[in-house]
Amino acid sequence: MNETVRARSADPPAALTPEQEATARAAGVWINQFARTLKTCRLYDANNPTVVRFRSELAAAAARVLDEHGPMRLRFSSEDVLCEEVSLYPAKSRDDNLALAFFRDGVRGLTLQPGLQASEVDTLLDAVMHVTSQTQAEDDLVTLLWEAQLQHIEIDFVPTEGDVGTGPDAPAQEEEAPLLPWPAPPAEDPNAAPAEAATVETVENGSREDRSDDWTAGDETVEIEAGFEELEALSKQETQRFQHEYQAEHQVPILTASIAISQAYLAAGANADDRLEMGRFLPRLLRQAVAQGNWLEARAALLMLRECPNNEWAPERFVQDLLQPISVTNLVERLDAHEASGAEFVAFASEFGPPAVDVFNHVLAESQNRLVRRLLAEAIAERCKDNPERLAPWIADPRWFVVRNVVHILGWIGSPAIVGLLQSALRNPDPRVKQEVVAALGQVDPRLARPLLLRMIDGADSRLLLAALHQLSVARDTGVARVVMRIMQAEDFDARPAEEKRAIYTCLGAAADNPNLPELEAELHKGNWFSRNQEVHRQAIARAIARVGTPAARLILERGITSKRLPLRKACEEALAGFHARG
Repeated sequence: MNETVRARSADPPAALTPEQEATARAAGVWINQFARTLKTCRLYDANNPTVVRFRSELAAAAARVLDEHGPMRLRFSSEDVLCEEVSLYPAKSRDDNLALAFFRDGVRGLTLQPGLQASEVDTLLDAVMHVTSQTQAEDDLVTLLWEAQLQHIEIDFVPTEGDVGTGPDAPAQEEEAPLLPWPAPPAEDPNAAPAEAATVETVENGSREDRSDDWTAGDETVEIEAGFEELEALSKQETQRFQHEYQAEHQVPILTASIAISQAYLAAGANADDRLEMGRFLPRLLRQAVAQGNWLEARAALLMLRECPNNEWAPERFVQDLLQPISVTNLVERLDAHEASGAEFVAFASEFGPPAVDVFNHVLAESQNRLVRRLLAEAIAERCKDNPERLAPWIADPRWFVVRNVVHILGWIGSPAIVGLLQSALRNPDPRVKQEVVAALGQVDPRLARPLLLRMIDGADSRLLLAALHQLSVARDTGVARVVMRIMQAEDFDARPAEEKRAIYTCLGAAADNPNLPELEAELHKGNWFSRNQEVHRQAIARAIARVGTPAARLILERGITSKRLPLRKACEEALAGFHARG
């Protein structure tokens, strides 16, 4: 919408004075503003704030131009608006031809006088809208402006045939109105031959061409008839094609069509004012797309908003609206019902940057769809891998399943930075959270995970104890071995379930090293000689010593073979049979 003077004319005007150039330039700006206001009034209701503002600015601009430059004289041809013989608004197409409405109804010029009122500008605008509307207008533009009695607008128009008349006063009327669109018929000459009434045009080669409206009369019509036959043959096929295209066009949702039109409009080279208007309109499309769960359209609207400034809209405020309980519920319903759109939602919310993590967590906490939850958890892990502290507020959430989800995500991240967050998660009393903490610690360096795991086995239930012992068995550590030894030597050890005992023996063999061998050897020789339970215990200790796999461990087993106690000798012999020395 270029508001500069469109300086083009069929015949270049004579040199203008500086005052005339200034007047033409100001008139060009105003006539472009008039055309833009006319288009806006066609798009929106009369009480729309944009329409009211455009009308007010148009009247104010007219008053400024008239006060500064004096009367503004506009002339209309069939394709252009002129001022001082300078082209102001040449027709780009049939639909964009401002001058045609004036020229068609006989208006050849308007002169706007200083003192022009806003009501008169509105009346002129309404009259042009009336005669250019799609409905059939009963009155022409001259009649509407004549009835309005505009005091500061003078009209130059072409009188109709009835106005010119054919009586004795006709010559005087012709002098007063020289702007006839066609010459008056010549007076009849009784001596003239009848053939002279026809319009004759002589060409240089002496041939004669009688013109009809569309082609030269007298030419052969074979080509024209063939063209009509071709159109007749193609009419059925083209009609069907048009109907199919029409139906396909109307099957596209209004929201999708609006987004596509907006993208095309911006790509066409919208100026700053156009982008400002789009910035006011696009938030409506964005909210509508989010409400309907159309994440592709929502992302497209969000990307366009970055190109269109709007002081009344900010991404931060929009994210806060998304985090409201009712908005989260709507998001969850849309995602759970259409799980295939989860990736599109992630792409949309990711455009908000770091605040997207909060959106994902709120939706993750409410979603009942397993696939959606996994997709959101992966998105959170990807965006928090370099800064897992972003998840710290969710560790304190009172809902156990929310904390468990966050711990699971921390396990995917697996960096040393998650250890402190996992330690905070241990304060949650729910055993399912603690179980997830153990699994997450398995993704961390064992040296960092061991202190937390050792704290967890104290008083842990059977399932948690087995999981923690399994994680503690991944590497040798004399400290871990001592803790496990204390558990094994406790008075309630014999009362533990068999799977717990088996896990304790296994962890002891995997974690013990040479410093732990004296204590293991003492445990091997301790106990009642004839106790059946003690024999099983002694065999487990011998296997644990064998798993240590050092020369010192082998020496302990070889000494046991020389014992006079048969159960001890048998346990050591079996352990030596499966002995594998460490390299």
